[in-house]
Amino acid sequence: MDAGSQEMRRARADARADLVRRMFAVAISVGFAATLAKMNWVQNGALPGPAELNQTIILVTALLAAVLGWESHLAAMTERPLFGFWRFLVNLVLVFIYMFLLMASAHPECVLWTLAVIFLLYVVWDVLTVREQIASYDPALEGVARATTGQIWNVYAGGFAGRAQVSPGPAITLAWTGYFVLLAVVANERAYAHIRTTCVFALIGLVGFWIDAAPRDEQRAAARSMVLRFLLILVALIAAAVYFRLRPSA
Repeated sequence: MDAGSQEMRRARADARADLVRRMFAVAISVGFAATLAKMNWVQNGALPGPAELNQTIILVTALLAAVLGWESHLAAMTERPLFGFWRFLVNLVLVFIYMFLLMASAHPECVLWTLAVIFLLYVVWDVLTVREQIASYDPALEGVARATTGQIWNVYAGGFAGRAQVSPGPAITLAWTGYFVLLAVVANERAYAHIRTTCVFALIGLVGFWIDAAPRDEQRAAARSMVLRFLLILVALIAAAVYFRLRPSA
């Protein structure tokens, strides 16, 4: 590929990333502000009642989900430009889902499943990125234009095994995706009756993912044992299963 084509390709990727960043900022501001402004306690200048307090807690949890989950994602768009259209499309879908998450705070039964969908889309984004730019995950594959299924599998296997030359990012995202999917299953039809506890378990996953995936902690994330990470996720899921399944749903 000549220098002119490469420069044009990079410019297109930068424009796509800029559009996604702007849309994300608008989605967060519109989703959060519009939802907050509709709450009676805000309109009346009074303290929130129990139901509105629960909705506010969900709204704050959704805002933290957007901020904590998106930080590493924004950095990834800079490190791994949006050359492919499908990755760009996944980002656009994520923006609207985050806006839905913020605006759906009045429906707490949607929160965990929406977070599960968001993390599943993160996994799709990772797979597409590894396929397109595998050398940024495994320098030994420098020069490979498009990764094969086997090479993508090896990146995930290397991340789970803790191989030094392989980026742990995709494996970390997959691990926390498993947490949110299983948490949504465990709390299914019970989250509404235990809203605050649901938010606590959601925040455990969001903060855990943020600590693991934040750019400033990448080296420490790589050094942490994947076995320890799985153990923490397992303990949290067992605690969630005990709480949601043994306590009454109403």
